[in-house]
Amino acid sequence: MRVVDYEKSTTSMPYQLIKAAGMVSGVFALVVCALLIANNLSLKKTDPIHSPALQVLIEELKTNPKDLALREEIRELDQISRRAFFTSAHFNRTAIYMLVGGLLIMVISFKALESYKELPPLPDSADAKDDLVETANWARKSVVSVGLVLVGFAMMIALPWESTLNLSDAELVQGIDSANQAAAQAEAALVAGSATTKAATTVVKPKPVADSRPVATAEERLKNWPGFMGPKAGIAEAKGLPTTWDGEKGEGIKWKTEIPLPGFNSPIIWGDKIFLSGADEKTREVYCVDAKSGEMLWTKKVENIPGSPSDEESPEVNDDTGFAAATMTTDGLRVFAIFSNGDLVAFDFDGKQGWGKNLGIPENPYGYSSSLVVYENLLLIQYDIDENSFVAGLDVATGQKRWKTPRDFGPSWSTPALINTGERDELILAADPMVVSYDPKNGKELWRVECLEGGEIAPTPIYANGLLYVAADYIKVAAIDVKTHEVVWETSDMIPGIATPIVVGDYLIGGLGDGGMICYNAKTGEEVWMEDTDDGFYASPILADGKIYMADRSGVMHIFEPGTEYKSLSKPALGEVIVSTAAAMGDTLFIRGMNNLYRIGP
Repeated sequence: MRVVDYEKSTTSMPYQLIKAAGMVSGVFALVVCALLIANNLSLKKTDPIHSPALQVLIEELKTNPKDLALREEIRELDQISRRAFFTSAHFNRTAIYMLVGGLLIMVISFKALESYKELPPLPDSADAKDDLVETANWARKSVVSVGLVLVGFAMMIALPWESTLNLSDAELVQGIDSANQAAAQAEAALVAGSATTKAATTVVKPKPVADSRPVATAEERLKNWPGFMGPKAGIAEAKGLPTTWDGEKGEGIKWKTEIPLPGFNSPIIWGDKIFLSGADEKTREVYCVDAKSGEMLWTKKVENIPGSPSDEESPEVNDDTGFAAATMTTDGLRVFAIFSNGDLVAFDFDGKQGWGKNLGIPENPYGYSSSLVVYENLLLIQYDIDENSFVAGLDVATGQKRWKTPRDFGPSWSTPALINTGERDELILAADPMVVSYDPKNGKELWRVECLEGGEIAPTPIYANGLLYVAADYIKVAAIDVKTHEVVWETSDMIPGIATPIVVGDYLIGGLGDGGMICYNAKTGEEVWMEDTDDGFYASPILADGKIYMADRSGVMHIFEPGTEYKSLSKPALGEVIVSTAAAMGDTLFIRGMNNLYRIGP
């Protein structure tokens, strides 16, 4: 007896529709794969930092640093190249989903065709018949194999092992940087609405506090150096700081302590203890150093954090940001540190871990670097990333969320600024395109001003004499009246785009990322003076005993008096790359170099 085989009913309408869907999705997948490969080949050749045209312009600028037209041309070319780079990178992620979707529809469609069958004519034949089941299995396996090969090849191309945004250490020392490390290109849409538009705020009732000891008072904080740029936005109470030293010869150096892991964060100080953090791809650590002797008192690894991503899941970071860029802070009882993978941890002064949590992977093109801030019994965190940005206040003793406010902005490197307007405390955050003020007690929005559109934002907002100063690299510097919320003045020339500037009396003084120091009239925005330097600035300036200390990336400290003209006092060299802001206590300066922590002074 002969088994009657079934054949596909190729004349029915459903069969034709499903077949067409499978063929169209297959062709679509091939087209997407081709576009993805072409885009990534182009992307690997695209380097917004080392663009030959940009490098030529920068070399020209070094010989003629006051050419305003040339500066504007560099800014525009840099912005265009960066936007193109990130647009291409965004296309990669979308194309992968489209490719997988097209292949999935193709496989499902061809599989569904098997359900349409009809009886063949009955005449018998003794001829050998093909094994239809084996043939069908072979066809399905072939389609799946081809699909997997396409997906694998496309993803291999789409996920380069090394970002073209990375700079080598040699380039860092030499100061060859076209656009400087700053914040990321914001991918969120511009926020519509008036200054009275309020973001949704989630307020959480705190759980019982595990440690009821009072945090430090404002007076105690002024006597220490509890966070980025100290307790008064870079203005130190220190007196008699040294103005001469030589790091290579050891002259003027009290002690020098090697820090095991790298970090671009700045040292913080409480009493006789210095705290800082370091990290690499797999390890995150917090360090405590004795301020008097330089002895490493303890080293604590940050591990077993709930929700912490694996090493494979952690985001890539740029060489100018690293894995530990955010400066720590302290409430006088505990120290707090945050890392590039979103791990947040608290230790007491003896190195005992109090609590730890992960805030979610902080995806952005460079890496996370917004420093932590303490307000009363709250730890304040600016978490501006590619998606799902927020600002939050956590209980310092338990890490429990007290409030959290979503933010509809893209990445920012800027650290939150706590200011007092004379009427109230305000928490100021800057990101493209907005400067937004919040109530630090509950996270409710107070006001917003749109003045940083299209900018990459790294400097911390600075407040003085009723004006708030904000900056976006290669875009502008702006001064905002905190009472009227109006922009008083702005300028697009010679912008401190990475280092946070400082306000001293009537002067706004900052270091430029591509070299040079600039002084503006803080009230009017008029340029007072500009001084050329051989290297650019990542470290922010501090004021102590009437003198400004501003370290460039080569390790030279520019010490000068603020005034109507630049008056240099000295230029001592550390002999090591400096990207971290110095801390000043008493008559002593503490500086973190690329590899070591230094005490300079008696």
